[in-house]
Amino acid sequence: MQVTKQKKTAESTLRRFCSFRLSGRLYGVDIRDVKEINTEINYTPIFHAIKEIRGYINIRGQIYLLLDLREIFGFPGKQIDESNRVVLFMAEVGDLCGILVDSIEDVVTVDESLIENRRKNERDVPEGIERRAADVGEGVCKLENELLILLDARRLVQAVRMMQSRQKFSNTESR
Repeated sequence: MQVTKQKKTAESTLRRFCSFRLSGRLYGVDIRDVKEINTEINYTPIFHAIKEIRGYINIRGQIYLLLDLREIFGFPGKQIDESNRVVLFMAEVGDLCGILVDSIEDVVTVDESLIENRRKNERDVPEGIERRAADVGEGVCKLENELLILLDARRLVQAVRMMQSRQKFSNTESR
């Protein structure tokens, strides 16, 4: 993996992202939002949970909600294998939760000025990026050989909470 290197100037800020693969694409979340990366994938499904929630996972006696990014972004399902990892978020991001990813890549350091912030052009979603991914996206950064899609961990957790609320609301309406 090539990391974008830039000399730090008075106006530039370097940011670090934990990068991972999902459905062949490269994604990243701010390293400050990541508590740890874990190989433990044994989870307990939650009866009546929305499909975007894989279940609960026990990491050293701490229970985390495991979110399925493939479901959140509308990618086809994939059998869990030895390359899958769980990225656990810091408590400040939201409830104790983590995301299931296909594989972990490097920590990528980029100059903030190289990040194309999609929020500036709210109506435009970069080609090849799904609408749901764009809703929790922070921006994109062109690396030497590919695009790094940056996700906002807090917006991701909030989006799943909103999905849960909508399901609870629709379940009470149907009764």
